[in-house]
Formats: sequence, C-alpha cells, structure tokens
Amino acid sequence: MQKVILKFIGTGINDKYQACVNIYDTNGNLLYQKKTYNGKLILYLKKNKLYKLVSESCGDIVKTSFYVNAANEYIFFFNRDIVTSNLRIITFLLNDANYNNLPIEKGEIVLWQKQ
Repeated sequence: MQKVILKFIGTGINDKYQACVNIYDTNGNLLYQKKTYNGKLILYLKKNKLYKLVSESCGDIVKTSFYVNAANEYIFFFNRDIVTSNLRIITFLLNDANYNNLPIEKGEIVLWQKQ
C-alpha cells in the first residue's frame, strides 16, 4: 500500500464547499467514500493499479481514472467560474504570521491605489 494524496483545485477552505469523493477499483467496487478537507484527501492505495474517481462539489462533478505509480500526489480540477455579475469575488484565508492557525477575521487590502 502506498500513501496517496489527492488534491482538488476549486474547492473551498477548511471544511467549507469540499468535495465528496468516491474511489472505485477496476471492477466497479467502491473502495473509499470520503470528503476532502482543504481540498485534500489522503488515502492508502495499492501501487501499479488503476482506480476510478468520481467527485462532486457544489454541483460540479469530476469523473476520471488515475494510475497509482511512484508519484504520491495527484491533482484534479473542478471547473469553477468565480466571476458573477461583472464582479470578481475571491475568498482566501489569512493567518497571523506570529501565531500559527490564528485566522485574521477582518482587514483591508489595497491592491492598487485609486486615482
């Protein structure tokens, strides 16, 4: 068994808007049914085997297969559009540099100066 990290781009942070992931073997048997955390899922799978992945997040579905070889990290993408009504909304998590795992709740970031 090999430690495998599955990363999903397009999910939320921490436990918000995470992907529900189903992993099947080549015979269609369900091996794992788990939810990601921070867009990641850690599993132990047999090396040199093919697996089918079906994952769902916020109505988007990713169906694909992947082969476990010497690599231990696999990346999958949800097709997300973050542009709504000509307003681009980006959400991210900031942590205090001096205190680990202390999220910054409020603040303002100026990306460019107004003229």
